[in-house]
Amino acid sequence: MKELMQNPVWQRRIYLLILLAVCAALFFGLGGMRDLWESDEARYAELGREMLASGSFSHWVIPRLDYVIYLEKPPLYYWLTALSFAIFGVGEAAARLVPAVFGTLSVLIAFALGRSLWGEERAGFWSGLVLATSLMFFALSRVILVDMVLCFGIMLAVWGAWSLRAGRDWGLYAFWAGCAIGFLTKGVLGPGLAAMAVVLFAALAWEWRLLRRLIDWRGPALFLVIILPWVIAASLLQDGFITYFFWDEQVGRLLTTRHQRYQPWWFYFALVPGAFFPWIALLPWAAGRTFPRKLWRSPEARPWLLAAVWFVGFFVFLTLSRSKMIHYALPMLPPLALIVARPLSGVMSWPRGALAPAGLRASLTALAALCLVAGLGLMVVPATNPDISYAHAGVLLFAGPLVLALLALGVWLARGRAWAAAYAPLAVFLLLILGAGLATPTLDRFRSVGPLIKPMASQLQPGDLVATLGDYWHGAAFYTRRRVAVVDNWGELDFGRKLASKQERARWFLKGDRALLRRMAGNQRVFVIAETPRFRRFRAMAQKGSQTLPIYPWVTMGDKTLFSNRPPS
Repeated sequence: MKELMQNPVWQRRIYLLILLAVCAALFFGLGGMRDLWESDEARYAELGREMLASGSFSHWVIPRLDYVIYLEKPPLYYWLTALSFAIFGVGEAAARLVPAVFGTLSVLIAFALGRSLWGEERAGFWSGLVLATSLMFFALSRVILVDMVLCFGIMLAVWGAWSLRAGRDWGLYAFWAGCAIGFLTKGVLGPGLAAMAVVLFAALAWEWRLLRRLIDWRGPALFLVIILPWVIAASLLQDGFITYFFWDEQVGRLLTTRHQRYQPWWFYFALVPGAFFPWIALLPWAAGRTFPRKLWRSPEARPWLLAAVWFVGFFVFLTLSRSKMIHYALPMLPPLALIVARPLSGVMSWPRGALAPAGLRASLTALAALCLVAGLGLMVVPATNPDISYAHAGVLLFAGPLVLALLALGVWLARGRAWAAAYAPLAVFLLLILGAGLATPTLDRFRSVGPLIKPMASQLQPGDLVATLGDYWHGAAFYTRRRVAVVDNWGELDFGRKLASKQERARWFLKGDRALLRRMAGNQRVFVIAETPRFRRFRAMAQKGSQTLPIYPWVTMGDKTLFSNRPPS
């Protein structure tokens, strides 16, 4: 094995095989173990399901959600989900293949970038492994969100620009292909973020030649060839597409709070440490080891400069944006992984008995302290989150802190050894995902409508109506494989609702409890999902007056109840 690892070709192959095995275990394992969580997972899975079921070209160009037009994002992610459903069948595991595949591809790009930046196969390996085992990256490789495809597009573009700088002509096409993937995933934000990282790097490094090479006509031409077919088709099929998509959805999300994505200015200051956990504990030590100080503009410091401006540029931009969400932080993690990987790869090549330097010991001590803080925080989760009670979480809320305390003790005892630089964070990470797996069945009851609907779905008849009261739970349409009537709170369906006919709006979008009550008083069997307090108020209203309507609860799960105007059969 030592002889093989001394051969660069075999070294690269072995590192790649290890990274692929890690990704297979972390990202693909038990993809169908839990139901689709509201609202994002169920929304994006349902968009792909409706696209595949439609059999219509126009639905692949203009996506539908609950069978009305939905234009909040470009359709690449929905195309990929529909393709996965077409190959593997409609289900949770097939829906989660998309983020798992693109998470794996992103790890491989981190490996390639780490090799290219730091000049070592080992540094590339640790770049990929640190990224794969950071908390948010792991989570979003298993959650149905568009952000992992966006992250891949940005990483591909940055890798392409760096490769072009190194004289590899294919880097031009990789850069613009990454920008196109970003655009077709999340609009102008995708190519904008990629370009921002590269332009800032070129400006600070005075590498204007790189920018001139990037605007070679063949690159922008490739970008337009990829994105224009959809943009033109959407413009022809949907009146007002350009105004709504580019102005309302793209500019509006960045500059206004009307999309209800507002968070305080310090949001990402608090979020990024958790997103990059447990490796965040090593970041101060790694940054200190790699920071070139006064030589930051020297040619030798270019790799550090690229990673630094990539992270800082994104952090400042997203902090200034009026629209903030947790998963928006994902593209900030790859440059942090690159920064940590450089000194980590060096330390992990030392003899097994080598002592850790003072800075590393301090970082490992901080990691032990963070484990203790996490354990204490876990104990008070039910006091701060009404969706999780001590009764539901059970022994996990007490066993978890105990295990974290023992782990903190182990990290503290091992802090003096160099090998603990990697093994201690990896042990913490493995414990975290084990705890998340044990907590999943409890969270499933609160985050998904699948447990409510699956027992009833097999009993549905073609003439039955399914409705959601007080909110639109996307999983209702996904698990029943049919259109759902929405009572109040149309939210993101409102744009498509306004474009529907008057008869369609009257049938599928009901205003107020009494409109639903009138529908349930007819001959049609109606199933309704509502939060349990809302269900109780609705049933009390239905039993008032001279003509009461019997309301039958079928099942209560978590904080929601499924009820009907017919008794359970």
